[in-house]
Amino acid sequence: MAKLATVVHVTDDEGVSHAFTPADEVPAWAASKITNPKAWAEAPETSSASRLAESPPVKKAAPAKRAPARRKAATGGTVQHD
Repeated sequence: MAKLATVVHVTDDEGVSHAFTPADEVPAWAASKITNPKAWAEAPETSSASRLAESPPVKKAAPAKRAPARRKAATGGTVQHD
């Protein structure tokens, strides 16, 4: 039987937040959403079918770096160069 090591907050599919403590029995829907292995004192058993359905995390590409903004020319009309 799965047992939590700490208090965990889980949001259900309807957006309602639930808190579970180590003394609580964690429902299957909540156990499937708790992905941090450090949250579990005893990890829940997963069937081979659910392990096959899990996909590896998708890595997002880093955002493209933008060039720094250029300063606008002075409104007086001339720009002095040294």
